[in-house]
Amino acid sequence: MNSNRTVAAGLSTIMAAALGIGTAMAAPLDTTWKTATLPQVKTLLAKDSGKASGRTVTYSGKTVHVVAAAVLPGFPFPSFEIHDLKNPTLDIPAGATVDITFINTNKGFGHSFDITKKGPPYAVMPNIQPILAGTGFSPAPKGGKFGYTHFTWHPAAGTYYYVCQIPGHAATGMFGKIMVK
Repeated sequence: MNSNRTVAAGLSTIMAAALGIGTAMAAPLDTTWKTATLPQVKTLLAKDSGKASGRTVTYSGKTVHVVAAAVLPGFPFPSFEIHDLKNPTLDIPAGATVDITFINTNKGFGHSFDITKKGPPYAVMPNIQPILAGTGFSPAPKGGKFGYTHFTWHPAAGTYYYVCQIPGHAATGMFGKIMVK
């Protein structure tokens, strides 16, 4: 009987993820999304201004540049990669202007990079509120190119989380913590 529940939960997760993929792909395209080739993506990734240590990326200064990618080759699906780390904690100084570049390299799937104060756990069908800043759903990469966009965030001191709002993604680990202090 317990195995039936596990199978049902697994099927629900798969269906929710499939629904999320369809929802993200059906959403109107945001004209701020640009495309990049793999060499251009590598150049964008190099612009992250943090320093990695353990599972944390620490930023300093009045303006910091965070570069996050969705599912780079060699990383598990679904996840964010920042400074070659899977879903690291970001340590950002209070009062800093945070410029964020989000790159979707996951062919065939849309993703989002959204910031909230709501921490895990996340539901399979997320309704994470409020979203304080972010990208909304990205278009799915195609034609050998990847999508990317930028946004700026001015956080107050506190604990925040970055999440992907595609159904099933945050619930299966596509999120990380942001400490602003």
